Amino acid sequence: MKPGYGERMKAQATLGELAVLVGGKVEGDGSLPIRGIASLEEAGEGEITFVAEIKHSRRLEKTRASAAIVPANLPSFPKPLIRTLNPYLAYAKVQAFFQQKPFSPRGVDSRAFIGGGVKIGREVSIYPFVHVGKGSEIGDRAVLYPGVYLGESVRVGEGSVLYPNVVVMDCCVVGKRVILHPGTVIGSDGFGFARDGAKFVKIPQVGIVVIEDDVEIGANCAVDRAAMGKTWIKRGVKTDNLIQIGHNVTVGEDTVIVAQVGIAGSTEIGNRVALGGQVGVVGHIKIGDGAMIGAQAGVGQDVAPGQILSGSPAFPHREWLRAQAAFQKLPEMKRILADLEKRMKQIEEAISKKDES
Repeated sequence: MKPGYGERMKAQATLGELAVLVGGKVEGDGSLPIRGIASLEEAGEGEITFVAEIKHSRRLEKTRASAAIVPANLPSFPKPLIRTLNPYLAYAKVQAFFQQKPFSPRGVDSRAFIGGGVKIGREVSIYPFVHVGKGSEIGDRAVLYPGVYLGESVRVGEGSVLYPNVVVMDCCVVGKRVILHPGTVIGSDGFGFARDGAKFVKIPQVGIVVIEDDVEIGANCAVDRAAMGKTWIKRGVKTDNLIQIGHNVTVGEDTVIVAQVGIAGSTEIGNRVALGGQVGVVGHIKIGDGAMIGAQAGVGQDVAPGQILSGSPAFPHREWLRAQAAFQKLPEMKRILADLEKRMKQIEEAISKKDES
């Protein structure tokens, strides 16, 4: 695995080798050497580019790239190609290939603080000004960048990367191959208070956060520790930046959460759920497997598996689209209604005068 971002290593592969990597089919010279990947506009000789959808294929005509990754059903094109059913996934794999760096562990820097009883695995990289609390465990090949704070009895799994100023509070668990981006806090107190007359009394938050393997959490996110038990982020979850996950929330496997989402306490989110940007979710509800919630939606009740919702309050997406179309016409509808009211009043007055005569 690569321990961080940096300059590309000078890797090179043939077009045929890249096709094998992505499970695609070569069209043209499979022995063509490729030294990197770039966008349609920026790619040059010796580089490969990609087109995710056929509707963008006309932009291929102007690229200076030596080859391209394209949809399997793209019409014939006079350039070496890799045809694949999922060009975007193929792009991700090729980009990862060219970005990989030789693994070179730094060891434990003398300026890091390592508490008593800490267990440190093999080939780690612990940078200056890292704090590791007593009784913690750091797995093989883990990377802790400057300013990382681990409380007491924290576990960080093999191959995980914690970028600068990540905080993992006491007793929390970070699985294998987890990526935590800068400024993220794992295990801050959940938001729990009991009212005592006009005052609020803090409820001790004595649970933990458990993050399973292959999770990636964006920058400046907060995952609160449980009041009791655990806040649970399951395998393969991916979050964007600026996410708030409240105490005792469960987020199911392979769920994707986009920027500025807020999830209140004790909510259970299923597997393969997608939450769009700025979605707000109330506490103590369940969102079923495979549900999709559109941007800025407000979710106030249980969501059935596979449902697609939008709006605030959230309701079925297709109905929301019709409502949005009608919403744009409200000013004109209001004008028409006012005109009808005026005409009805005139008709009623005319009828009343006729009856009086």
